[in-house]
Amino acid sequence: MSSESIYSFATLRNHLRISATLVARTALRIGSGRSSDVIGTDLPVLRDARGYPLIPGASIKGALRTRMEALIRVVHENEDENEARDLLALEKWQTDEIMPLKERPDLKNDDLKLSREIWKRSTLIDLTFGAQWTASRVFVRDALVDKQIWFGQYEVRNGVGIDRDTETASDGLLYNYEVVPAGTRFGFELVAENMADWQLGMILLALAPWERGEAQIGGFRSRGLGYVQLEDCSYRFTTITNTDDVIGLLAGTSGETISPTQRDTWIGAFKAALAKPSSVKEK
Repeated sequence: MSSESIYSFATLRNHLRISATLVARTALRIGSGRSSDVIGTDLPVLRDARGYPLIPGASIKGALRTRMEALIRVVHENEDENEARDLLALEKWQTDEIMPLKERPDLKNDDLKLSREIWKRSTLIDLTFGAQWTASRVFVRDALVDKQIWFGQYEVRNGVGIDRDTETASDGLLYNYEVVPAGTRFGFELVAENMADWQLGMILLALAPWERGEAQIGGFRSRGLGYVQLEDCSYRFTTITNTDDVIGLLAGTSGETISPTQRDTWIGAFKAALAKPSSVKEK
């Protein structure tokens, strides 16, 4: 991959598509806020326009990002420039470091040079999942329920607020909430474009707990809800270098299954980037 393609979104150099079935291993709750209906559940689950449950792509992407941020902070927690900044740190970094770059005379009219400077100052998480000053390279589609096995089988459970002083149920805080039952199946699709090897390794490792059924998503996770697992995963990677690659990508016929050797190479690149982030930001 050329150095220019790392910084630029104008040219599409590679394309990774991951497709799978997302299975709820325990009951799952993606909330839509408190209901105002006179009759119904206090806390219904999120539905699409036709009344089917769905998991927003933003929720899936957020869960992937948050988990990787937590793990990366372990490696870099004692450094001045953390490789996974929280929201307040991101906003401060944008104001103090990124915005001034755009006003520098030597960068103002040179997009590629400006992109290189932003790249060097961004974290590994920013460069992969996006930040206020750089677009994401990872796109996650809303996970829609498998309608062939869905017949409106919601569950309603009861909950109660606990008085922290008496450790007993608080008066007037009984409520119920809706969940999607265990075994419900959703479609899953993640696309990543213009990724460096270390970024591809990050995505593969981020999804590994999901493939093992160890990931959680949604609300009430402390009550055991939200465990999901990816099944029947398909990884298709396309390097775009010629006309045939372009036509194949547009026609949906391109891409090769990732080999174990390729997977190891990408994970090794991420390990090296995590150990020394500057090594992938100064190329």
